[in-house]
Amino acid sequence: MVVSQRRARLFKSALSMTWIGALVLLALGGALQAHRAQAQGPNLLTNGSLERPYYGQGAPTRTVPNGWNIWVGAGAPDAFPHTDKVQVLDGEVSWNIKQGYVAFTVAGYQRVGGLTAGDGVKLTAYGWVYTCNDTTTSCVIPDPPYRKSDTSAAASLKVGIDPKGGTDPNSPDVIWSAVAAPYDQWAELSVTARAESDTVTVYLYATQAQGLAINNVYWDKASLVRTEVAEPTPEQQYVPFVVPQGVRPDGSIVHVIQAGDTLSSIAYAYSEYGVTNESIAALNEGIKPNTRILQVGEELIILPPGSVDPVTGQRVTPGAQPGAPMQASTPAAQPSAQPNAQPMGEGTPTGGEAAPAAANYATTRAAFMSFERGIMLWLEDTNQIYVLNFGADEFSGMYSAYLDTWREGMPENDPNIQPPPGFLQPERGFGQAWRTYPGVRDALGWGTAPTQGYTALVVHDDGTTVVNGPDFRIYKLMEGGAWEAVDLFAESASAE
Repeated sequence: MVVSQRRARLFKSALSMTWIGALVLLALGGALQAHRAQAQGPNLLTNGSLERPYYGQGAPTRTVPNGWNIWVGAGAPDAFPHTDKVQVLDGEVSWNIKQGYVAFTVAGYQRVGGLTAGDGVKLTAYGWVYTCNDTTTSCVIPDPPYRKSDTSAAASLKVGIDPKGGTDPNSPDVIWSAVAAPYDQWAELSVTARAESDTVTVYLYATQAQGLAINNVYWDKASLVRTEVAEPTPEQQYVPFVVPQGVRPDGSIVHVIQAGDTLSSIAYAYSEYGVTNESIAALNEGIKPNTRILQVGEELIILPPGSVDPVTGQRVTPGAQPGAPMQASTPAAQPSAQPNAQPMGEGTPTGGEAAPAAANYATTRAAFMSFERGIMLWLEDTNQIYVLNFGADEFSGMYSAYLDTWREGMPENDPNIQPPPGFLQPERGFGQAWRTYPGVRDALGWGTAPTQGYTALVVHDDGTTVVNGPDFRIYKLMEGGAWEAVDLFAESASAE
């Protein structure tokens, strides 16, 4: 009776809040129809997956996928179909453009006809960057994604649409997405525009500031679809490029914030030392793992004094003598109740502290799987897998959040693990988290239903995340690791 009353209070208070009301609409299927930027219809591109055959264009070692062309603005890059599954997102190959020791600028492009002036179109493509100046090791690491790029290349990617159908990517007519720097991972880049003739041109653009020995760009899974979007808008910005600032004589690392820096991009720049959003927040007063606004010129403590040997540049093992040979130490991934990605609210710094972000909501791709003793939930906007463990009932408990490290081409499951009859082994990202993060498998047990993909409406509100599930429940993940859920149908029926 007490639990039921608590749930009823949670439900009533939730419905009284505008942003939770929006979640209810989405759970019932209403909000998706109001999402005007939703793309519709088939892919208008020829060979959007960039598959074979490839044809030479401009040089014997520069090939383009069927239906595509290539523009070179600097350098003389090679281009080939790429078959290593780590860098293949869709189909059998991705498009690999590369040139060692030279900073090149290049754009793959395709003209698409059959449109009418005024048609809205949305271009989406996925890019990956791999750069390295070590020809001995090729920056190979033992764990996925099996490379650790040298970010001093300052590579950047973007996609664009020329609504007039021109073939010059330098034209002021081209509408560009935000710039991405996706080292060793896929990044989705999107942009929308309105056609101004019966033909538009799409561009996949890449450049670097410095040519390293190994200098690779990969493109895959491009699409151009009709959309109802009213105005051209860049749809996604990825973590910007950040240059690590080195070790100080006392063995500390302190980062002076530069224009464009974000907490996530700073953490990535120092990730070889095991630095995360959470570890930076723990060392800096007024900084939270989801802080959005950083003051240019201020200093962030990345690692305290004595953490790094200033002679070798390697992480100091407790008890080791400075200057002694050692292995770089990278802590194992730890669960966190805070997502690594940044929330969608806006904040204004006051007195050196980031102000709480205003509650705001947006749609994101999501996945959901139920288990014997809990739930797994993945949200694309944070790239986090949330593990919700049941407490006293299936409507409350404790949760942890883990980075989703699975990528296309990795094993989808472990054939040596056989579930009992009637149960399932989770696969792909859920499976990797279930198998590799300590305690997750024991806490959740076996899967009880297949993974469900869906579009979620999600709110990040000053440490609290609220999201709908495909099971017509609203999940509230609170700061500190506790969660609660509301069953919309059950509560509405009891209210009647």
